[in-house]
Amino acid sequence: MPPTEAGESLLPDLIALFTTLAAASPPGAVPVTPSVEPWQVRYTGRFRRHGRPAPGVWTAETIRCPGCGRTAGPWAVSCDWRLITLGCPCGVVTREHGLAFSEVCLLLPDT
Repeated sequence: MPPTEAGESLLPDLIALFTTLAAASPPGAVPVTPSVEPWQVRYTGRFRRHGRPAPGVWTAETIRCPGCGRTAGPWAVSCDWRLITLGCPCGVVTREHGLAFSEVCLLLPDT
């Protein structure tokens, strides 16, 4: 389901927030994000990558394992707070999934 009008109005602020969080701190400055440990969780379900090719137009594509084509996992999701990696039961590990950090964190249950 595409985002609601209210959700879409939040996009500019969310984009700015995640851009700031992902940016490197200037030399001598206090980092914007705290130092945290990498994490890993298993997720049985589908990941969908959402796109917005034009204003008011949304697309959604189900992520597939590049090795076996599986879509529902269970995925081994690893994150070092910079990069998200998806591991498939077939043994293929990919970083080329096109998912945004915010998309993955919103889908995963609280751990």
